[in-house]
Amino acid sequence: MVATYLVPVRTALYLFPLIVLLVMLPAAFVSYRRRGRAGGWTTVVFYTFVFYLLAIATQTILPLPDNANFCAGHSYASSPQLRPFYFVEVVSQRARGHWSPGAILHNPAVWTTALNVAMLVPLGLFLRYAQRMRAVPTILAGFGLSLLFELTQLTGLWFVYPCPYRLFSVDDLILNTAGAALGWLIAGPLGRVLPALQPDHDHRRYATKVTFTRRLFALATDLLGFAALLGFLFGLLTLFGEDLRHRDTPVVILAIVWFVVLPAVTGSTPGKRAMLLRVARRSGRRAGPISLLVRNGVLLSPLWLTWMLLDLDRWDLGEHPEQLLLPLALAASFFVVLVWTPLAVLLDNEHRAPYERLTRTVNLAIVPSPASTPPEPVPEPARTKEVL
Repeated sequence: MVATYLVPVRTALYLFPLIVLLVMLPAAFVSYRRRGRAGGWTTVVFYTFVFYLLAIATQTILPLPDNANFCAGHSYASSPQLRPFYFVEVVSQRARGHWSPGAILHNPAVWTTALNVAMLVPLGLFLRYAQRMRAVPTILAGFGLSLLFELTQLTGLWFVYPCPYRLFSVDDLILNTAGAALGWLIAGPLGRVLPALQPDHDHRRYATKVTFTRRLFALATDLLGFAALLGFLFGLLTLFGEDLRHRDTPVVILAIVWFVVLPAVTGSTPGKRAMLLRVARRSGRRAGPISLLVRNGVLLSPLWLTWMLLDLDRWDLGEHPEQLLLPLALAASFFVVLVWTPLAVLLDNEHRAPYERLTRTVNLAIVPSPASTPPEPVPEPARTKEVL
């Protein structure tokens, strides 16, 4: 029985890194607005909860039927179990009159019942501790999640399979909901032991800090957004029968608009705006297009130099010795962007990258003000301790 429960957990462990990659940027987007940072204890709690949700989802779905003839040979789940508290009768039948502690511990029905209760205990704990939810909404949330799981089983994974392969049981609804309520009760005393979650305090302390992690999230958002928009643009051009052999032109135009025109006009690329950052001169004035072109040209040099290298029609050093400059420039760009820049940002007193010193630009944090006034940029302090 234990092995049956461990298979979904093992699957959740395999899937968790992928899920983290999918939710990391949206989570950072929300976190910088609520708390001014994307790290700390709150982040640990959040990703622990993400893993928990993944684990109980796989527990509900797995193991899947192993062949197409499953429905013909298995009918035990075809009729829902609608008798409330039927688990009491099952536990009694399995006990066979033996109620010693040892007999109870070896009764599989007891373990099944206990695991059904424990399944949503973390949900109740999280909703009270992290979301400060009251008891009744927590219980309703537990019931709703349990009902979703039971309907998933009743419909054969929402009609992916022609029959239910797991039993719908009203007892599971009762026990799961009781577990959510129990988790809410436990969160009271446990919350006095665990670190307090104080988003307003974090925001006052960290919102003005421009950290390496924050800059990295902004760059990742820019690159993913740019790639998605470029793919959409190429798709449209292909749909209308355009020749993509000269694909360099739309790439260059879109890159200039995204990384030069937009920050010159608004102060931020879309990725920096998502992470509440902007690029400006040290005085706080908006950076000009030339500075932005040089700054982002250096920052993105590994990408466009790689593009140029791959776009060569023919590699011939004998006839074109100048082609050797491309791999040399690419190696230099990798050193500047992947080695020098992180070291400078993390270790330098002013946390400025080499391309920032070259263009006399800095990253500034945008601290949201009350709704009546627009957000104002806050200059990066001369000396700040790096935090996540």
